[in-house]
Amino acid sequence: MNTKEHLIVYVDDERPNRIVFEQSFGNRFNVRALPSAAAALELLRNETAAALITDQRMPDMSGHELLVKVKQLYPEMIRVVITAYSDLDPILAAVNEGLVARYIIKPWDRAEVEQILLWSLEAFSLGRQKSALQLRLMQTERLVTLGSMAAAVLHDLHQPLTNLTVNVERLGEVGKSLEKVQQLMDAAGAALTKKDRTTLQELVTELPELARDLLTSCTVMTNMTVGLKQFLKAEPTAEPSGVDPVPIIQYAIGVCRETAVRARGRISYEGPPAMAKLHIGSTELTQVLINVVANGAQALLARNKSGGRVVVTAVEAEGGVLITIDDNGPGMSAEVLRKVGTPFFSTRPEGTGLGVAQCRRLVEGAGGTFVINSVEGQGTQVTFTIPKVASPRG
Repeated sequence: MNTKEHLIVYVDDERPNRIVFEQSFGNRFNVRALPSAAAALELLRNETAAALITDQRMPDMSGHELLVKVKQLYPEMIRVVITAYSDLDPILAAVNEGLVARYIIKPWDRAEVEQILLWSLEAFSLGRQKSALQLRLMQTERLVTLGSMAAAVLHDLHQPLTNLTVNVERLGEVGKSLEKVQQLMDAAGAALTKKDRTTLQELVTELPELARDLLTSCTVMTNMTVGLKQFLKAEPTAEPSGVDPVPIIQYAIGVCRETAVRARGRISYEGPPAMAKLHIGSTELTQVLINVVANGAQALLARNKSGGRVVVTAVEAEGGVLITIDDNGPGMSAEVLRKVGTPFFSTRPEGTGLGVAQCRRLVEGAGGTFVINSVEGQGTQVTFTIPKVASPRG
């Protein structure tokens, strides 16, 4: 590949950075370093560029604003942003909005940037030949970008999550002594006001259950972070020993119930109190159920009237368990339904579109199937099957 055939535009308001960039890559690539977004837009009116590399923080017009304009005016151009580690939140938004294909963290590594420049030229050339193939390539790169950002976030989550777990465990230990509080209440008699007695009674009644739910949530989050780290490192996970789905269904319903209540609706479970163990990890099944049940509860909010319902049913089928989540929300059109599960497509402005894709990956990874059916104006049904754990041979 002729690396000087196509122009690469580099934008940075700091002159020393422009000099270093040109000296580092000018011999191999056709690089033009510019001091501002305005200068870059002026150049692009007259010349075609394969890639735009821009600093995020600049006066007059930020890198984000420049990327928005370039995407509108020159959508075929490959866009890359250079940013500090502390600016990852806006970069994540830029990735989700399709403003950038890659990002570079300061201080950048010469070899890494060189590989990004080579990839940008290849992607640009490919896009001129086969746009559908370039689209798939760009989607793959966006997933890689999110993966690297996720690894950094997981690292930072470890310590606060550990502290949270320790404190919740301590809260559970304190809850074991609440019978003494009940005894003191009984002994106090009329010395306690009605309000104080009600508050203390709620503490005695609710604290143990709240501590158990919080500890379950901490365990799920810890296992999810460990699992994601292993996935990002391509390390094999342990073979699942089997899990009863019913307690996890009840937990997912509890997590999502508040959303349904705000929507003036309800979530319920219809099925047996216990079922055969399934060939999937408890964390993975929890991720799937919370994602799907939460989507159903969100649909009730979009329904915007009382009487909404999300019903979770589970039945044993040959070789596995069939779990269905039905909601009577607004449903989806056939066009939207075709796109659901595609990375970065979401019906909610704050969504990333990765939830359904992750659910499908987890279910199919366990040997099951994952299907979504929806009728606009009537509701949505998500059905998935998970194989049972094979019985040991005697």
